[in-house]
Amino acid sequence: MASYAVILDLDGTLAYTIDDIHTAVNGMLMRLGYKTRTKNDILKFINNGARELVRRSLPREVQASEMIVDSALATYEEEYAKCYMEKTYPYEGILEALTELKAETKVKLAVLSNKQDKFVKDIIAKIFPEKLFTLVCGQAPGMPAKPDPSALLRICKKLGAKPENTIMVGDSDVDMKTAKNAGAMPIGVSWGYRDPEVLREAEASLIAESPEQLFDILLPLVRKK
Repeated sequence: MASYAVILDLDGTLAYTIDDIHTAVNGMLMRLGYKTRTKNDILKFINNGARELVRRSLPREVQASEMIVDSALATYEEEYAKCYMEKTYPYEGILEALTELKAETKVKLAVLSNKQDKFVKDIIAKIFPEKLFTLVCGQAPGMPAKPDPSALLRICKKLGAKPENTIMVGDSDVDMKTAKNAGAMPIGVSWGYRDPEVLREAEASLIAESPEQLFDILLPLVRKK
């Protein structure tokens, strides 16, 4: 009998996190003497990991300096550590949908995010039950960020699920591309940080408009015969 896995993105998929990210970016920019950014700016800059978020948030004239980006990233992490749980919360209905899915199918659930690993693990631990996810993985040293498929394939191996029996759920084109690059099924969610049209252009197989609809989509795909 095949083992199935559902791997979910964190920011914009499982949890609303953008306000705390915005606060941390602007705290970094103010400390470094740069002009602050709007929340819409930050929404455009996210999805490719903290380093790229920081780089894009800096003034264009210093973005090519890896030394400046290194320093700014360290400052951002200090600022994010102060506020990362102030306004972060799970989307309404997502816990219930995943709990029911797991209870009915015994599917293995995991989290894969481009956010720093320590923050991913802590956020998940604070807002979801301890045993809901078998694996929780953020951006770690030596592991390429999504859409590189390496981390997703590594999770599949640890879960004992073949990529073709794995679904990647996310709110961005990065998540859809990660799934396709790994040979997994890409399923988008419309309640996150990217317009559904972006997900369609990235060839999402299906797009859920609510956690309840996500459950209805996933259930027949992972139900063990």
